[in-house]
Amino acid sequence: MTKAKKIWKIPERFVKAMLLILSFLLIFGGPTYLMNILQRSGLSPLLFNLVGLAAFTAGIILFFHLAKGKNL
Repeated sequence: MTKAKKIWKIPERFVKAMLLILSFLLIFGGPTYLMNILQRSGLSPLLFNLVGLAAFTAGIILFFHLAKGKNL
């Protein structure tokens, strides 16, 4: 006898909403707060500028990927 496992199905709209919030955090929080934290840690200015730009770019790409969908 095998036990039936409960499978939790997360609604697709919920996942899209969470990814949208993540994209906005990357767009607005990456270049401001993340760069500020890295600057205070004593890293090279070039490095934290690249990390901020990468976070901003990842947020923009994620947002446009989600915006392509019909149910946003």
